Amino acid sequence: MADLTNASTSVQAMHLLVVGHDGSDFVLGRPDLGVFVAVPEPGAVFVNAVKSGASLEEATERATEVAGEVVDGLDFVKSLANAGLLDAPAATGPGAGRGRAIPWVDGVRAEVARPFFSRTAHAIYAAATAFVVAVIVLVPALRPRFQDVWWVPDPVTSVLLLLPITVALGALHEAWHWLAGRALGVPATFRVSHRGVFLVFETDLSQIVVVDRRRRYMAFLAGMAFDVTLLAVILAVRLADRAGVATLPGWLGRLLAAIALGQVFRLVWQFCAVAQRSDMYAVLANALRCHDLHRATVLTTKNRMWSLTDEERRELAAISAHDRRVASWFGVVYLAGTVAMMWFAVAFALPGALGLLGWAGANLVHPAVATWTFWSSAAVAVYVATRWLLPPVLAIRERRMRKAGVLR
Repeated sequence: MADLTNASTSVQAMHLLVVGHDGSDFVLGRPDLGVFVAVPEPGAVFVNAVKSGASLEEATERATEVAGEVVDGLDFVKSLANAGLLDAPAATGPGAGRGRAIPWVDGVRAEVARPFFSRTAHAIYAAATAFVVAVIVLVPALRPRFQDVWWVPDPVTSVLLLLPITVALGALHEAWHWLAGRALGVPATFRVSHRGVFLVFETDLSQIVVVDRRRRYMAFLAGMAFDVTLLAVILAVRLADRAGVATLPGWLGRLLAAIALGQVFRLVWQFCAVAQRSDMYAVLANALRCHDLHRATVLTTKNRMWSLTDEERRELAAISAHDRRVASWFGVVYLAGTVAMMWFAVAFALPGALGLLGWAGANLVHPAVATWTFWSSAAVAVYVATRWLLPPVLAIRERRMRKAGVLR
């Protein structure tokens, strides 16, 4: 925590703050630390005054004028310090500990990224959505089916060959969030994280809180815009093949059907996994004007079912009253979503993984190194182990980072 015995240290730290307008509130943030706090207008006036060169006394006077009552400047500075806004600069650059900055993405200028999210782009995304809905409703033969995942005769080969494509498309989904952030002039960081027991790519756009709420939606929906546009292109190609306008090799048609199934699953996931901080969760939290709904929900739900530690009670008390009110009912959605996710994992994902692992283990016990069966079995074993062991490892790591104040 910042040392307030040295006023110059506090003033210097306040120059690192960014100030954003959020309805009746303002947001103060430290992009290098990933810390953002909502404050009333006098707080923003105080910080802007200091950043413009005013002394703490002068900043207090300006804040008092706006508030219409006496403002305790020292007490406000202490509250900034308690929130971590006056901590020492991060040692490893923006978003330290929150993810890994990607130079080639961060280097994209806003002017380059904006055409992907212009009115014309919005029209294309909307048209793609309408086309996808129309094809799925009107052309039953092109509706994605679970069987489409087996696009080659050998099921294991189907999964292994489809896996790198799935990973690449997941990365492109996140890249579209990145581009949307760049279009707004907001940097982003990327990391591999988890949603319960599932591994996911995650783009951290926390610094978007300094942007007007109405302009944030496209950044939150950008990944889905990419997904639905790609799905529209795939369905258009398959429709052309079906109509005889183009002729696709059989294997390519089956592969496109498998990819289409994955895209539909990815889109449905965004709606069904609201409790797990999906893209639609971000849209919902933004519409509800919440600043830290997920953490408020986790702590509120835990407090109802068990109890909170003293540190967690202080953390919950520091979250805005509005977020806590929303969390009081959103906790039901969170709990139901978590139970549904665990049920899906136990009923479907885990049995499937055990079946794959059993098949692979039988082939690895008596290895025939020169065969495809051996190497595909080894790949399956690595995939299953990574898929199920990495989420708890990441959960433990993120918990330690949160306790250390590195991850919010």
